[in-house]
Amino acid sequence: MTEHPERKCVVVMWSEEKQALISYTLEVDRALAVTQRLFPLELPLADYGNQLDDEFARRFGGATLNLLALSNPELKPHLKFTPTED
Repeated sequence: MTEHPERKCVVVMWSEEKQALISYTLEVDRALAVTQRLFPLELPLADYGNQLDDEFARRFGGATLNLLALSNPELKPHLKFTPTED
């Protein structure tokens, strides 16, 4: 029988000390245990034509970096991308 790898998610943080973005892979069950009382931002694939294209990736990455900068203001001056106009 084929073994299936354990489902993982990615956690991204800003380290002011290292001046670096740091990402970790984490088992989904562990992430859910930590986030169960928080309000998730859900992005249903159907809202994006069931495809994650270049534009989605650019906007998702930009939004993620902007969210990190809200609680890590020292990151904001490093963000040099043009925000989308909705």
